[in-house]
Amino acid sequence: MIKFSIVVPIYNVEKYIGELIESLQKQTLHEIEIILVDDGSPDKSGEICDKYAEGDERITVIHKKNGGVSAARNDGLAIAKGEYIMFCDSDDWLPLDALQKLYEEGKKVDADIVVGEVYQSENGKNRLARFYSNNFISKDHAFIRKLIQADFYKTYCPMPHPAGPAFGYGGPWNKAVKLSLIKDNGIKFDTRVKGIFDDIIYTAYILANAKIFSYIQEPVYYYRIISNSITHTYKANALEINNAIFNSWKEFIDKYGKDGFFDKPYYAVVIRRFVEILPVYFLSDKNPKSFWERMREMKKVLNEQEYQKAIKGVDSSKLTTFQKTIWRLMKCNSPLAIWATFKGKEFIKSLKK
Repeated sequence: MIKFSIVVPIYNVEKYIGELIESLQKQTLHEIEIILVDDGSPDKSGEICDKYAEGDERITVIHKKNGGVSAARNDGLAIAKGEYIMFCDSDDWLPLDALQKLYEEGKKVDADIVVGEVYQSENGKNRLARFYSNNFISKDHAFIRKLIQADFYKTYCPMPHPAGPAFGYGGPWNKAVKLSLIKDNGIKFDTRVKGIFDDIIYTAYILANAKIFSYIQEPVYYYRIISNSITHTYKANALEINNAIFNSWKEFIDKYGKDGFFDKPYYAVVIRRFVEILPVYFLSDKNPKSFWERMREMKKVLNEQEYQKAIKGVDSSKLTTFQKTIWRLMKCNSPLAIWATFKGKEFIKSLKK
């Protein structure tokens, strides 16, 4: 019997993939399957996966044309056979007893979802991210809905750790989920959002369908932070991705939140996403549009219904300090002030460096 399925989408990670695979092979829980989905990786990642698979019958490798992380996760999900399933990122790794801790907790309380804690690893230093204030098991649907609010936006966490809300409430990598819950409810990763927020939306759906949720204050994952400039890489389709994210969230709200319970967390998502596309679209020097064209386009976007609803309806106390500053300028529909504020922040950051 396969107790645990681990699905790993893989793209261009030949430097890291071996460490992850070996951390899975050496798990104290042996009855597992490891599904490696080579998403058309241009480096030697696929070859590395094949070599590991040769010596371990628990490993299945899927080679496919590049289709993005969401599609790769779905391909792995389609063939999974374990009682529980977890999705790992290919540049991370697991403590050797992680799967056993998650599985034993799941079986003990018959949990649909078991969540553990995460080490954030950067330059050889590990920092433990604590998600909630204490261990708990919940069968309370109303409380689980509050966990969904935190999935939308972390400052809605109903019982955060004293250190403050952690990152990654929506990450699929520290969550053991009953495979039957996913398949019985037709849950998949949304490929329309191009790998951005697909994991957070997935988490909302599994929470919405869970009857028993368990959280253990045990580290079950190492999340590698790689310093690069990807957050400032020009994305020509940033506005389209935002619209896809908003549509996906609205579909969820139409199904599970017609009482308005998720509206304000959703508005915080809209503000967050506007702030996040500033450096990769509106303020990117690689955007082929002229500066004034970008400013006019920003003004037009700010007048769109989805942004206007968020600007007027968001609970600004839940936003970060910088998001709150940009939100005030969004209210004034002032692209130039937004540009100046963002550039000022970047200048200050450069001085600190």
